[in-house]
Amino acid sequence: MKNKNLTTGIIIVVIIVVITIGLAYYQETNSNSNNLFSREKNSKSALSENAEYKDGIYDAIGSYISPGGAEELGVKLTLLNGIVVDSSVEVLTDREISLEMQEDFAANYHPFVLGKSIDEIELTKVSGSSLTPNGFNDALEKIKVQARS
Repeated sequence: MKNKNLTTGIIIVVIIVVITIGLAYYQETNSNSNNLFSREKNSKSALSENAEYKDGIYDAIGSYISPGGAEELGVKLTLLNGIVVDSSVEVLTDREISLEMQEDFAANYHPFVLGKSIDEIELTKVSGSSLTPNGFNDALEKIKVQARS
């Protein structure tokens, strides 16, 4: 009798474990398919947002404040379907420290911009420069306005 109760208890525990594993698997599988749908939906949304921008070459001058005072940075972007396919920066300062920061920025910002949706780009710190990206971001906002008109 004792063995029969023990066997019945073990069977019940096994059934509970199997059901729990099955439910966890179902939830994970269902969650993954929902995530795939969300990603697809988000990428379609991003494509339709990018359609707002006209293909072309745009340029603007961005402004920012450094410890030495007001600074400017020239930015040129080429857009194709809302994606930045080419970019250049023009250093527009003659202050020694700002010149060094803008040149370092200009030499190293490309990986954060090229191949990206214009709406995804917002630079913070690039090659030790935390202020020059502010000038880039300011120019970027001006370019977005140009590309929508």
